[in-house]
Amino acid sequence: MEETIAIPKSEYLELKRRAEAYDKIKAKNSTAGKASASSLTPEQRRERAKKAVQARIAKYGQNHKS
Repeated sequence: MEETIAIPKSEYLELKRRAEAYDKIKAKNSTAGKASASSLTPEQRRERAKKAVQARIAKYGQNHKS
């Protein structure tokens, strides 16, 4: 059985509005990223991917599983 909670309707509507806005932003970013990647050479895509990995490691650290 799924657990439920009660919140004021105004709070629910605000959370729903924010979730919908996030979904729209995420969809646009995904489309824009694919469009820009399609115009790059394989070498440029590789360099972009390396930079993205380095940024994630710098932000979150890297966990090694040995």
